Amino acid sequence: PSFFKPIFKEFEKQIGKLKKKYFLVLIVFKEKTKSLRKASKERKKWIIKSVSFIKKKIKKLSKVNPILLFQLREVYESSENKGEKDSIISNQKINKPVSKIGSTNWSNSSLTEKKMKDLTDRTSKIRNQIERIRKEKKKITTRININNISPNKISYNAKRLAKLKILKRINARLISKLSPFFNFLIERIYTYMFLSIINITRMNIELFLKSTKKIIEKFIYNNERKQENINKKN
Repeated sequence: PSFFKPIFKEFEKQIGKLKKKYFLVLIVFKEKTKSLRKASKERKKWIIKSVSFIKKKIKKLSKVNPILLFQLREVYESSENKGEKDSIISNQKINKPVSKIGSTNWSNSSLTEKKMKDLTDRTSKIRNQIERIRKEKKKITTRININNISPNKISYNAKRLAKLKILKRINARLISKLSPFFNFLIERIYTYMFLSIINITRMNIELFLKSTKKIIEKFIYNNERKQENINKKN
């Protein structure tokens, strides 16, 4: 028992050191896993927020084009209504003097048929001119409206929609790629920690074996010295 006491003491010391190191490794490992989980949660939240923001933008942009079309329609209808009103007013103005002239002609039979024909020709010419003016006015108003809503604006909106679609696709790809990346990272950490624990235990075993060897050698040397002293005395 006296021979094994120092060996057991050394062995107990080494086990105590191993336990301390193992617990320290476990504490560090737990802290790292917690920080990784927090980081992954924050990134997931950021990705979800960015996706929701992009969706809202896409909805807004999809609403833009119909509104523009509706505005175009309203402007076109208003210009058409104005043109029609102008033509009605001009026709009324022309018809009034014609009716007056007719009444005077019927009352005053001195006017000949030739004059009546001239009047009808003039009125038809005036009507044609008014119609031509109305058509030109329509064309001008439509051109103005189209110029106000320039093709640059339409192309810009189309480009924005295309860009938002690309961003949406990129975010979807990122979400799909992030989860396997995190899993791979956690696996690597686990393996690193496990290998470090194995290396620590290996080093401690080597130290323990060296210490036991030294103790045994010391014990043998002391016994030999004692035996030599006994032999000298005898």
